[in-house]
Amino acid sequence: MNKVVKTIGVLSVASLMTTTAFSQITISGYGEVGFITGNASGVRGVANSKGMGSEFLITVAGKGKMNNGWEYSVYQNFDTDEVGNGRDYANNSPMTTRALELSPSKDFKLFYTFDGVYGGEIARTAVPTVTERAVDLTGNSGLSEFIDVTSGQHAIGFEALNVGPAGRFSVAYAPNLDSTVSASSDRLYGNTNFTNGTNAAAGYSLGYSVTPGPIKVAAGYTKINQNHIGTAVDPTSKTLGITYTDASFAIGAQRTKNDGIKKVNVVTLNDTVDTISASFAASKELTLGVAYSKMEREVANTASGPDTKVVQVVAAYNLGPVVASIAYEDAKDKTLAGNEVTASGYDSKLTKIKVKANF
Repeated sequence: MNKVVKTIGVLSVASLMTTTAFSQITISGYGEVGFITGNASGVRGVANSKGMGSEFLITVAGKGKMNNGWEYSVYQNFDTDEVGNGRDYANNSPMTTRALELSPSKDFKLFYTFDGVYGGEIARTAVPTVTERAVDLTGNSGLSEFIDVTSGQHAIGFEALNVGPAGRFSVAYAPNLDSTVSASSDRLYGNTNFTNGTNAAAGYSLGYSVTPGPIKVAAGYTKINQNHIGTAVDPTSKTLGITYTDASFAIGAQRTKNDGIKKVNVVTLNDTVDTISASFAASKELTLGVAYSKMEREVANTASGPDTKVVQVVAAYNLGPVVASIAYEDAKDKTLAGNEVTASGYDSKLTKIKVKANF
């Protein structure tokens, strides 16, 4: 028995030594607590008051070199806040964002990801932000954003780096937009809207960003084919943004044009979103930000409503690993639903206070 225990112990240590030799493991993450309060008015208006919640995220990452000289990296997020994945399903797993990269050189890589930032998503937010991007600040603005195939999806692709000054060209392809977060590498996809063997909805997305001096330009394009439903609209999405950054401030503008939406939809609708934002480092600790967004929505065979207009103001105080922030959002004439027109007087005003600690 003692020999067996000793043998198991030696094998365990050898296994650990082998793993250590091939990779460098890091653990990082953050915990944050937020409080949101405010009000809403107009059609379908409801009070938005006293919402408190938290998000705790742990990232386990490893990287190393393969026997053929290629480099690799892999990471997995464990997140308490991800409430949705794919296009239609609630998330029942804390194992959310993840990626595996294989790099034959410093300027090229192959990747797999679930929910990682690749393809056109690298250009989704091309303007300055202080805490979250416009759509994520409260989740209640009514704004549309660039459609990609990597958010909440399993995707593969490649990237070419240093294509131009600090350039990044990224291509992503998602073969099944309704595959769930826990889809196995050893089984046919399941738990989707559609039967195994039928044509799944699929899409591809391209993104490019380049930074010549103080100016950064980012562009993205996405095309999705709803193969399984002949009457569904095949969405496309385009975005282009530019930001100028100086020592203490940054200012940028971005336009996003969506024809259709990511979810299965038989209604033809078009969104055009323009955003202008700026950030200013008032001191080493204090950063201020402001953003103005306008969205025009057109729905086929329906009279258009007024443009949605959203103003957001943010102040963040940096205490090293801990950041405290306060944000205010004023959204006017929002959409009645994801595939409906905007409505005059459908407004909301929200204030958010958040404390985030990184480790």
